[in-house]
Amino acid sequence: MRAILFFLAATLAWGQAPVADAAGSAGVRNVYLMPMPNGLEQFIANQLTSRGLMTVVADPNLADALFTDTVGKAFEKRYLELYPPPPPPKEEEEDEEQDSKKRSSSSSGMDVKDMKQERTGGFSRGKGTIFLVDRRTKTVLWSAYVRPNSSLPKDLDRAAKTIADRFEETVKKGGGLSR
Repeated sequence: MRAILFFLAATLAWGQAPVADAAGSAGVRNVYLMPMPNGLEQFIANQLTSRGLMTVVADPNLADALFTDTVGKAFEKRYLELYPPPPPPKEEEEDEEQDSKKRSSSSSGMDVKDMKQERTGGFSRGKGTIFLVDRRTKTVLWSAYVRPNSSLPKDLDRAAKTIADRFEETVKKGGGLSR
């Protein structure tokens, strides 16, 4: 019985070693991959999990960090879709008054003058930079520039392998991830 427990403990410790190294400096164990051009996130997930570098989760609420190909306004918008802030407490009387004023001032219910327009650049996606962002602080922990040669699966897999190689190299150097 002791031999089985020892073997089980040794197997678990050995299997968790790379993740523990990655998590050691930054506390990152579980990552969520945001959608990327041509499904690149699927290839990255394959490389990360097959090497045991990180645990890829399908539920963003279980993630410690996020892999994304954008930062800035585009990232903030996608982040808020995944993690919407809690609604502020409402004061019913004030809200009802404001709603009735808005309805009376705009017959269609949609006033174009009051709508905020947000524009993002046309070149905001697919430039080749991958970021690992801390979920809670939105701090970039790690990044790499790897641009696939084309959208063919072999090129996407090659790019994902390069990303995983660079990530693994960073973790193995002992430098870990920045915080």
